[in-house]
Amino acid sequence: MKNKFFPFAFAIAFATLFSIASNAQYTSNFEDITLQGANDYKIPSNGNFDSKFSSGSCDFKNNYDISYGGFWTSGWAYSKTNDTITGDYSNLYASYANKGVGNSNNYAVSQNETFIHLKQNSIQGLYISNTTYAALSMKKGDAFAKKFGGNSGNDSDWFKITINAYQNGNMKTEKVDFYLADFRFSNNAQDYIIKDWTYVNLQSLGSLDSLKFTLSSSDTSQFGMNTPAFFCVDHIITNADTATFENLTLPYGQTYWNRGSKVFTEEYKSGQAFFPSSYSVSPSYNYWNKGFAISNSTDSTTSGFTNLYSAANGKGYNKSANYAVSNGNSIFKSPFINATDIGMHAKGIWINNGTYPYISMLNGDGFAKKFGGKSGDEADYFRVIIYGYRGQFKITDSVIFYLADYRNTDNSKDYILKDWAYADLSKIGFFDSISFKLESTDIGQFGMNTPAFFCIDNFEYDVITGVKETSKSITFSVYPNPSLNTINIDYNERFSTINIIDIQGKMVLQSKQKTIDINSLENGIYIVQIETENGVVNSKFVKQ
Repeated sequence: MKNKFFPFAFAIAFATLFSIASNAQYTSNFEDITLQGANDYKIPSNGNFDSKFSSGSCDFKNNYDISYGGFWTSGWAYSKTNDTITGDYSNLYASYANKGVGNSNNYAVSQNETFIHLKQNSIQGLYISNTTYAALSMKKGDAFAKKFGGNSGNDSDWFKITINAYQNGNMKTEKVDFYLADFRFSNNAQDYIIKDWTYVNLQSLGSLDSLKFTLSSSDTSQFGMNTPAFFCVDHIITNADTATFENLTLPYGQTYWNRGSKVFTEEYKSGQAFFPSSYSVSPSYNYWNKGFAISNSTDSTTSGFTNLYSAANGKGYNKSANYAVSNGNSIFKSPFINATDIGMHAKGIWINNGTYPYISMLNGDGFAKKFGGKSGDEADYFRVIIYGYRGQFKITDSVIFYLADYRNTDNSKDYILKDWAYADLSKIGFFDSISFKLESTDIGQFGMNTPAFFCIDNFEYDVITGVKETSKSITFSVYPNPSLNTINIDYNERFSTINIIDIQGKMVLQSKQKTIDINSLENGIYIVQIETENGVVNSKFVKQ
């Protein structure tokens, strides 16, 4: 069979040996992802995690929730905060004593129903103080809690800690009560709110391995205790050592620690593609660290890092509501590569700058330069390189898309993209993941200065699934499969030519031999077609 008959022969062979169950067109436009309201966005935003810190022979558990920007939900924090004036929720970590015991720097802050776990089985005592928040709430009252003593000063209010001892998971009968405030005296002059560090003797608790601290107050409502449920401890004295918290390091620039470190991940599906996102919690701050955010933000004017989630024109492609924002170098994937699927075939995608990088390149900022420089003649650019992958192997053909380009000799042709523009991805062909790599001419000692964000919308692709053999009267095998360098054809009948065809139907190799060197081929899926006197037969192999 001569080569000029190859296209027809391949078409017949493909039709007889394989049947394609579906070839559907899809668009990931992000409108199928629900956002809660206007100017909203989705990144990983829910999750709790436990951490702990240790001082002396004691361990202190901590819990942090990343919802609503992140907050300390339970357990212990440690602090060196000096603030005896601010009496609201913004000041959770300050001791009313203003310093630690003996003017030390660090101390611990606790919420209600917390535990201290001891490595030694005996304890002598510890020091306790109010937090500034709780003390000023009791002293003056606030929107949630009453002024202790009431307007007359005669109300019999109190705020106390009950300290229970545990041994091997069982609560003992011994306990110690300590009053952080007590207004039950007949002589109001004796009423008090603890300000300074006060020693609490715990030797009566005997042998133990844990302590539980439970707060209670006379000021309650239908939702429980109104008094802010916080207190401070320092210098926990065991028979072995003293937990002073001075061994603990605070995050740079902060006066308290209220969380450990963890990365949360989430994956958003639009159309038939999956867009992963990652959110990092560290002792210093929380931040969206990579992947995609799904957004409907409309802010096209606010500059700076506070406006990460807006497209430069304030809307999606074709004035749609939703779009995706990419953080730095990112990747999304297809679910369709398996034994009976070919997968996804890329067609194109719409791309735009985010507001943050757009204004940064337009005007410059504290980190990045104004594109073109003062003269307008500097040859700056900001671009994204788009790669396709099949498995772990990068497809050779890539697409380069310019988000800004000042390399023109005619400055009037320089531009920073502010509206959606189409990137043709057809030469990527079949893929199971697509990656985006950002590059800029504006780089410093720590890497790229241009804000590493851009937006995508309406990713268009075909999904070709259900490729199954329909005729097995003539068969052969290819080995090894997958293969790196050479394939062998196990076929004992007479044949004229062996053709190697890529997944788009293009013949890339021919051979008369049953051992074929495939080093020149790109990584991917190929068809082996054998031309015989009775027609053609086909099989698949993967080049690694």
